[in-house]
Amino acid sequence: MDIKEIVVGNVCSLCAMVTDSISGTRKKHRQILAVQIVSQFFYAAGSIILKGYSSTAQNVAAVGRNLAAMFEIKNKTVKYIVEWSLIALGVVLGVWFNNRGLLGYLPIVANLEYSVAVFRFRDRERALKYAFIANMVMYAAFSAVIMNYVGAAANVVVAVTTAISLWKTRKKDAPEETENLEISEDKA
Repeated sequence: MDIKEIVVGNVCSLCAMVTDSISGTRKKHRQILAVQIVSQFFYAAGSIILKGYSSTAQNVAAVGRNLAAMFEIKNKTVKYIVEWSLIALGVVLGVWFNNRGLLGYLPIVANLEYSVAVFRFRDRERALKYAFIANMVMYAAFSAVIMNYVGAAANVVVAVTTAISLWKTRKKDAPEETENLEISEDKA
């Protein structure tokens, strides 16, 4: 891979980071997901340029996941079929386009793990954050392998800041959990 490809791929990752940051400033769920779709396209472009095709496939699957989450499906059966089809699509496309051997499975596993978490733990912030940390660690490792240094650094920073956020909220949640236990014991 020549230096131009590395630079352009990293610039795409930088654009993805900027759009991810913008998504964090949105107030509505649909706006957050819409901006994240834009960032997925930047990530996909960077992965294509850096020849990390299993990651590109995961970005495509993530766009589908975000679209499904944006347009909530009322029928539970259809909803589950759509969700599991998108998860399976991500795995199949990732395996099909994997050109990095065993390390090429990192984005596949990361997207699988996070997609399941998004669909199953929609309203459980802590569970989603733990899943997000695992996702970021796997993507950081893969990004380093494909020379996406901007992406690797960003993934590490996001994982660390999310972990710090969890740690801080754990301290805040701990007294509340203790109070709930005491109330429950008083009723018994």
